[in-house]
Amino acid sequence: MTQTLDVDERVSQLDSSDATGMPTSATRTRTFAITFGIAFALLYTVYERLNWPLFTYQPAVGRLYFWLHRPLSGEGPPMYWYGWIVLAAATALMVAWIATMISGQWLRRATVFCCILAALWPASLAALRIFIRDWATFDADFLNSVWVAAIPAFVGTAAITYFVPSRLAERVWTSWLLVVPIGGLVVLGSSLLQYFLR
Repeated sequence: MTQTLDVDERVSQLDSSDATGMPTSATRTRTFAITFGIAFALLYTVYERLNWPLFTYQPAVGRLYFWLHRPLSGEGPPMYWYGWIVLAAATALMVAWIATMISGQWLRRATVFCCILAALWPASLAALRIFIRDWATFDADFLNSVWVAAIPAFVGTAAITYFVPSRLAERVWTSWLLVVPIGGLVVLGSSLLQYFLR
């Protein structure tokens, strides 16, 4: 019972506001810090999986290239992770700033939307691959792109989010804040496992 009250109290602290209806400075700071930490972990995982570095560093020749640069002969192996870190930090800062500007109700709705999208996008990609490969009479190589499942994933996520009651979103919000970044880091760890097993 005490733990339940503590969780409710923490959620209400994140939504607290003064008499003018604006969030307090402490609430905005907490919201910014929590959102930045979660967004950074997830965005870094996404950028690593899609191989979207902001820049590529070639340490052998001391060159910095904008965006993704494949190594040329004699340049040695490229370092992409600096670009992933900088891009993830910049976009996480933007997401955290937006989170401090919106109301608590919209913040919870956005969290529900992102969590459902994180589950539906890979699920719809897998379903499309299975369905089209069984029925297609043509070469379905385009299914290797993650963008194929974007439209069904976004439509399904929007529909599910619309029907999720506000009270349920408020109750599970704190739990999702802990589970989602851990899930993102598990995906990142499994994708990097091949480098540790060599």
